[in-house]
Amino acid sequence: MSIGTFMLIRDEHPWIAAHLLNVLPFIDEMVFLDGNSTDGTLEIIEHIRDNHEHGSKILLIKGQDPKNLQDDYVRLFNDALHKLNTDWAFFLHPDMWIADPSHLREVANMGGICLATRVTSFAGEPGGQLYEIDGRGKYWKNIYRLNNPNLGAHYFGSYGETAEDVYFSSITGKEHCFYDDFKNYPYPILQSGLEILHFSDVRPYERRHSRMMKCLENNRWPKDKALERAATHPRVTLKDDGQYRFIPREYPLAMTEAREKYKHLEKEPKCLPVFHSSSPSISPI
Repeated sequence: MSIGTFMLIRDEHPWIAAHLLNVLPFIDEMVFLDGNSTDGTLEIIEHIRDNHEHGSKILLIKGQDPKNLQDDYVRLFNDALHKLNTDWAFFLHPDMWIADPSHLREVANMGGICLATRVTSFAGEPGGQLYEIDGRGKYWKNIYRLNNPNLGAHYFGSYGETAEDVYFSSITGKEHCFYDDFKNYPYPILQSGLEILHFSDVRPYERRHSRMMKCLENNRWPKDKALERAATHPRVTLKDDGQYRFIPREYPLAMTEAREKYKHLEKEPKCLPVFHSSSPSISPI
C-alpha cells in the first residue's frame, strides 16, 4: 500500500527543508500547492526535488493563492488531495514534524478509512523561548483512504474555546461547513500510532493575535467578543491559565540542522496581499 502527503504552503522557509528531509524517504508522493511564496520556499523545494535521491516524489504546483480563507481555501485542499495517486492521503501542514517517520510504512498497511495522529503543539516568539502547549487537542483526523471517492479533505478540532471549522466536500455536499453542521462522523476512526510536533504557534504576538481573531470571527463570534478573547487567550499571551500550560522545550536538532543546510536559499519575503498559511514567515530559530 502507498501513502502520500498533501498541503497548501506559502512562505514556509523556517520549516520546509526539515519537513521534506524528514518525510521523503518514507512516503510515495508529496503534493504542494504554493500560494505565491517569495521567501525562498520554492527554491528550497525545487533544490531538494532536483537533487535528493527521493526528489522525484515531489509535485510542486505554483500560483495557488486562495482568494479567501473559507470556500476557496477548502477547494484548494480538495484539489491537492486529488492530485495524489496513493492509497492513503496524509494531510500535513509544512510546520509539522513527524516524530518517527519510519512508522509511515506501517501506517500504509493499516486497515480502516480514516486515521488519527497524536499532535503535540508548540508556541513561542521567534528567536525566543519555545513552549509546548499542554491543554490543546491531542488527536487530529488527517489520514484518509483514497479509494473512497466520497471522501474529501477535512478535519476538526478546537481553536481557543470554539470548535474549529471542518473541511470536506462530498460527505456533506458542502465545500465548507462548521463543526456543528457535522456532528455524526460516518466512518470509524483508528489511531495511526504516529506523533506529530506542530510548531504553528511560533510567530510574533501580532500574528498570533490576528490569527486568533480571524478564527473566532469565522466561527461566528461577534467582533467585540472575539477582540476581547483574542487579547487574553493564553495561546496569544503565552501565559498559563486554567486550561493551557506552557512548558519550555527545545527544537529537534535535525530540524535546526536542515534549516541551516538550506539557509542560503532563503530570502526576505515580499509584501503580498492578505493570505497567510498556518506557518510563520519569520524565522523562529
